[in-house]
Amino acid sequence: MDTQIIVVFCLCDDMLKSLHHHEDSQCQMSDAEVMTTAIVAILFFRSNFSQASRFLFEKGCIPKMLSASRFNRRLHRIADLFLTLFLRLGETWKTLSAGFSSCTMNPTKCIKYFLNDSRFYSPYPFSNPLFRNWKRI
Repeated sequence: MDTQIIVVFCLCDDMLKSLHHHEDSQCQMSDAEVMTTAIVAILFFRSNFSQASRFLFEKGCIPKMLSASRFNRRLHRIADLFLTLFLRLGETWKTLSAGFSSCTMNPTKCIKYFLNDSRFYSPYPFSNPLFRNWKRI
């Protein structure tokens, strides 16, 4: 689970960097951390954002967690970034044929396959084919 959380954060952070996304300097929590918290809630906590927030805060993954109200506002403010992330991942998944024939009916299985497959994550984000030539939609 720890590795999957790190991979989710790295994917979100690398995508935002490749899009040249800038945040307000007063933000206590980055947009990548907000996206990570939301995706972790969906994958591991049955979409319960408060449980995921508490878990990530107590584990020390996100030291400056926002309150529930502020988190909800930030989540709605960056909704277009989620759309961009999922559209780009969808485009990438279409080009990859290995291992995805059984994933067409089960998106959760696809996400877990993606998180567990080391081919998709490179420590050098801009050399990774997922992030090459990305533009904001």
